[in-house]
Amino acid sequence: MLLVLAALVAIVALLAGISLYGAWRTPGNQSFSAKWADWLRSHHAAWVANRMETYYYTHNQPPKGGQLKSLNSVPAVGVPNPSGTVPTVAHLPAPSPVPLVVQPAVPGEGTWTPAGVTVHGIPAMYEAQFRADSIYTGQITSAVWIDPTLLHVSLIPGAQEPGGTWSQTPYINSAQLPYAVAAFNGGFRLQDAKGGFYLDGRTQAPLQNGAASLVIYSNGHVDVGAWGSEVTMTQNVVAVLQNLVPLVDGGQLAPSATYNDVSIWGATLGANTVVARSGVGVTATGALVYVAGPALTARSLAESLQRAGAVRAMSLDINPEWVTFNFFQHDPANPSVVSATKLYPQMQRPATRYLGPTAESRDFFLVSTPGPAG
Repeated sequence: MLLVLAALVAIVALLAGISLYGAWRTPGNQSFSAKWADWLRSHHAAWVANRMETYYYTHNQPPKGGQLKSLNSVPAVGVPNPSGTVPTVAHLPAPSPVPLVVQPAVPGEGTWTPAGVTVHGIPAMYEAQFRADSIYTGQITSAVWIDPTLLHVSLIPGAQEPGGTWSQTPYINSAQLPYAVAAFNGGFRLQDAKGGFYLDGRTQAPLQNGAASLVIYSNGHVDVGAWGSEVTMTQNVVAVLQNLVPLVDGGQLAPSATYNDVSIWGATLGANTVVARSGVGVTATGALVYVAGPALTARSLAESLQRAGAVRAMSLDINPEWVTFNFFQHDPANPSVVSATKLYPQMQRPATRYLGPTAESRDFFLVSTPGPAG
């Protein structure tokens, strides 16, 4: 009996050692724990990673209740137009305030503030902060509104997700850097996303009908919708990232965006676990809206996207390791000198996550002013 037990212990130790060594060898700029979890999921041990993460997040839930004293700071922009006149440049109308669900409101809550950059003197991005629900009232959810008529959105492939060789480096390279104004995370790993990946005229993973899809077109237009019905392949499509199923459709919450699902919104966590989550959608006017927060369920993420103006929206990545939105500010004398700022302080990864030269392991989106980055 002792020999059998000793053999089992030795086998477990050997397997653990193999997994740790495999994680250590994995390229990318993520933490070792994230590499280990991904290695386990890629080598038929997803149940181990899932149980560890479920235990951790179940026992480290954010506190309920609480009252905010103030909102987070917003990256400043220059005076949009000192002359007081607006140039004749096509752009979208500024967004309307976000409806609030918690009273009393914190000063500025739900108000869109110009953030990060102006183009031709016009604010091209706005940020709004608000409480996602009436339960976690001490937690701030943040939204970024992006005008695709003034800015360009690009899909950047990661070294591991989707992997492969591309014309684009798995980070913001030196040619793109002077024009980069923001970057944000993509979706789940392809094996978990239940969707596909298309870029450079090449399908890296098959596109799935019905999957929630962020689609980028050659004219700069960006759309989000269900593949095969609301969005489809045309000769003008340059990039498609799919992730799960729609969260918001036709301005309404998707029926699957409930507190009870345990399979769609991340097999590790299910829909009801409160954790860092992110999502993206499009408004009725064609703006792109990114929403993220440190304490969201699948349902409260969907509600937040809807309140931020999204008429169609999808989930992006989850967990503190992967939820990232960074603003980039440039030295006026040298646009290649960049400082980076997180959308909110609790984002775990550094604000320089996507700047290289270390390869980013997962796909992400680059937001840039017109130039070589596009």
